[in-house]
Amino acid sequence: MPRGLLGALLPSRWQKLPERPLVAGRFDRILELSVGKEVLDCGSIGGDDSDAAMSRIAYVEIAKRARSCLGIDIQPQAVARARAHGANIIEGDVERMELGREFDLIVAADLIEHLARPGDFLDRARTHLRDDGRLVIATPNAFSLNNLLKYTLGLEPGVNPEHTCWYDFVTLRQLLERHGFRPEEEYWQDYRTRAPVALALRLRPNLASAIIVVAGKVVRR
Repeated sequence: MPRGLLGALLPSRWQKLPERPLVAGRFDRILELSVGKEVLDCGSIGGDDSDAAMSRIAYVEIAKRARSCLGIDIQPQAVARARAHGANIIEGDVERMELGREFDLIVAADLIEHLARPGDFLDRARTHLRDDGRLVIATPNAFSLNNLLKYTLGLEPGVNPEHTCWYDFVTLRQLLERHGFRPEEEYWQDYRTRAPVALALRLRPNLASAIIVVAGKVVRR
C-alpha cells in the first residue's frame, strides 16, 4: 500500500496502526459474549463498594444474560455487602484462585492494571478457562488523549494510586501470548461524552481512554 507523502518522510521502520473498531461501551461486547455462558467475573466490585453502587456493577448485567455467573473480588467487606444484595460473589485473590471448575468466559474489566503479578492472574485464568472459552480484558489506554495532552503540557496524568502499570495493544498482546492466550478481537473504547474528545477520536481513535481485547486459549496438544 502506498505510504503517501507523510509516509515518505518517515523512517521505513515506523508502522501504521492497524485498523480497530472504536466502541462507546466498555461492556457491550462482554454482555454479548455472556449470553447463555458460564462466566467468571474477576474484580467484580471495583472501587465503589457502597450500597448504592451494588446495583450498578457490571456483574449484575452479566448475571442477567449468563447461564451462571460467579464473581470474585479481594475486598472482604465489599464482597459481604454484595452477597447481602444477592450477588454470587466470593472473596479471593485472582492471582492465586483455585476454584475447581472451568468457565466459558472470564471477564477482567479494569482489573489487570491493579495487579502486582498479572502473569500469575493469566496463568490462573487459563487454568479456569475451557479450551474453547474466551478471556476479555478491558484496561486504560497508555496513550489516551488525556494522558498525552497532560504529558505534552508537563503535567502528571492523574494515575489511579492503585494502578501498577499501563498497557497498549502491543504490551498486552505480548503478555497474553506469553501466558498461553491468542488475541482474537481488539477494540478502542471511549464514552466520548465531550464534543472535543468525540471530534479528536473521530480523527484518531487510538487516543481513546481504554482498550479491550478478547483472547482465546492456546490449546497445547
